[in-house]
Amino acid sequence: MQLDIDGTGQIAFGMPQQVWFGDKPNLMQVARFGGQEMMAVTDDNGAFDLHYLCFTTGGFKTIEEAKKSAPIFARKVLARLSEMIAD
Repeated sequence: MQLDIDGTGQIAFGMPQQVWFGDKPNLMQVARFGGQEMMAVTDDNGAFDLHYLCFTTGGFKTIEEAKKSAPIFARKVLARLSEMIAD
């Protein structure tokens, strides 16, 4: 089976991947992983959470710690999504 990227995908994948940015970088930053947006954001207790494709993980002491863990989190989310598909 051949995979092609459609017009929407060309936009999503044409944007910088794994480059973090945000207007309030001490509170929230976003980046694209696999063309999809991930968010690192402070929680109500001052720690940081990651949000990606309707999954979340948290308890990071700093936003930098959350961002450092983001690639592993993205891989775990994508693996979990793959497991959810039955033949």
